[in-house]
Amino acid sequence: MPVNRGVLTYAGAAALGVGWSLIAPNYWIFTVTSGIILGIAGLGLLAIVGWGREISLMQAGLTGTAAYLTGYFYRSTEGGWGLPFVAAVGLAILTVVALSVIISLATAKLSGIYIIVLTLAFQFLIERTVFVTRQLTGGISAFKTPRPALFGLNLESDKAFFYFTLVVAALLVAGMLRFRRSAFGRSLIFVGWDRKAAAASGIAPWRYKIFAFAVAGFCAGVAGALFAPLFRSPPLPLVFDSMNSLLYLSIPIVAGFESLLAVLIVAVGYDVVPQGLESLHISPFILAGLALAFGTLAGPRGATGALKAMLVKGRKLFRQEPKEIVLDDVADSDSEARRANLEVLEAYMPHRDKGSSHALACSGISLAFGGLKALDDVELTVPSHQLVGLIGPNGAGKTTLLDVLNGLTNPDRGTIESFGVDITRQPAWGRAELGMSRTFQANRIVPDLTVGENLLMGASKLIKASVIGSVVGSPKARSEEARAQQAAWAAAQLLDLDRWWGELAGELDFGAQRRVEIGRTLLSGPRLLLLDEPAAGLDSEEADHLFDLIKRLKADLGLTVVLIEHYVQAVLNHADLIYVLDSGKVLAAGDPAAIASDPQVRAAYLGSIDYAPMGEHV
Repeated sequence: MPVNRGVLTYAGAAALGVGWSLIAPNYWIFTVTSGIILGIAGLGLLAIVGWGREISLMQAGLTGTAAYLTGYFYRSTEGGWGLPFVAAVGLAILTVVALSVIISLATAKLSGIYIIVLTLAFQFLIERTVFVTRQLTGGISAFKTPRPALFGLNLESDKAFFYFTLVVAALLVAGMLRFRRSAFGRSLIFVGWDRKAAAASGIAPWRYKIFAFAVAGFCAGVAGALFAPLFRSPPLPLVFDSMNSLLYLSIPIVAGFESLLAVLIVAVGYDVVPQGLESLHISPFILAGLALAFGTLAGPRGATGALKAMLVKGRKLFRQEPKEIVLDDVADSDSEARRANLEVLEAYMPHRDKGSSHALACSGISLAFGGLKALDDVELTVPSHQLVGLIGPNGAGKTTLLDVLNGLTNPDRGTIESFGVDITRQPAWGRAELGMSRTFQANRIVPDLTVGENLLMGASKLIKASVIGSVVGSPKARSEEARAQQAAWAAAQLLDLDRWWGELAGELDFGAQRRVEIGRTLLSGPRLLLLDEPAAGLDSEEADHLFDLIKRLKADLGLTVVLIEHYVQAVLNHADLIYVLDSGKVLAAGDPAAIASDPQVRAAYLGSIDYAPMGEHV
């Protein structure tokens, strides 16, 4: 079994820390311990900022709240509760997580600047309530929080507390690594990158936003619980004010969103550098400001991502690129291998009811934006197991109709049924549960993740494992993940993506990225596939090959396909049924031959060019 290089890196870092502590003076051990705890709080922000792509400016306030609550619950003097240390820590963490979740509920339908303002307001609220409560903080004198003895181990010395903190950080990093590599971690990243595409794959974005805030609250709680006994007298509230929340925010931005170890290293640097250059009076805020500017310029992958990209490019200079393979080659690939891959996908996909004669039936769909009628009393019926084309001039309402069918936009009136179920008011992720999946006009892949990870993002709703099971690595979680991995690999081979499995999706050519997006939809286990201009950006030969592939997948997997496409000849060649939209209305519907010869369609859309289905002439 190959050794995981990531595990070796983290193990090496931990061993280096232990070895260093054997020779380091106490004041440096204390400083590094403080930096590791700061890094633990930064790991929580990594979940929100790096994975969920939102901004929280209340992390310092939550950390301070946990520190003061831990001391209050633990100490038996000055009005404290006198609980055992573990119970005090658990209660403090639970309180902070609850506060974080409450804020996330308030931001469920917000994004961007609104979340920034709301979290900053909550930070100010903490400063004006929790931090001014003398019973918790002790005021200027501060209450003492003794270091505990756990499991027979006395943590009184700085070195013992350093080892304890190192173990806690290692466990937290291991848990977050498992989470990041699970379906839940991929879903959170997917939601952060593109909420609409995530919703179309069966992921409820608001749930993962709440989860990201819960993770951040948990990390803030752990950090605060460690800060309380580290300083014996918890720091003054000034250490956890809004300026420090900005410092906390800078940690994952500087470190980048790819490495948890980098987050800890940056946080330790914020404490170690000012201490080491004490004679220069370097403020951590100056250091954080400069680092934040650098991290922002480096992009979402941060300093570590920029360094990794340089190393990857260096390796590619000495690596021979594989021979280009066009889709025509894939269509003629070994039939036995193709059958094996199809069997894997068929076994992975949920049962698809073959009893319903219609995959989709819409009646009276109307939608207006202000005074503009985007859709006007649209009637649409999609027979099961057919490829149905939607064509029409720009502005005809095709993509708007797909948004309505997919649940991303609610119609003003009308009804939608899918396989006999009324889905008119179902959200997009609810429709995905019923077997509807979708691609978009522009590629909606996650360019900073590998092809394999992009494909697996589609599998989130079909991986039946709990968050806890995924983090601890339960047999069920491992089995579900392995099943999804096999299906993703089968889809990659069918779509000629297997040779790029470990490559960043953003480095692929446009056509390959299109296939990645189609592969992701297959991993969501669809019965009904909605494709919005899948051949956009491809030349006619590439488009024809892609249509051949789509038609083969439709037949092999028993799918129903609805697609929008401006490449009219390809639609005529491959579609079973075609609808023509014009000014939000259905202008015509019929088989390809009828559409190609319809005078209204020719006048409104086709013009004087002679189109005909394959093998026929107009």
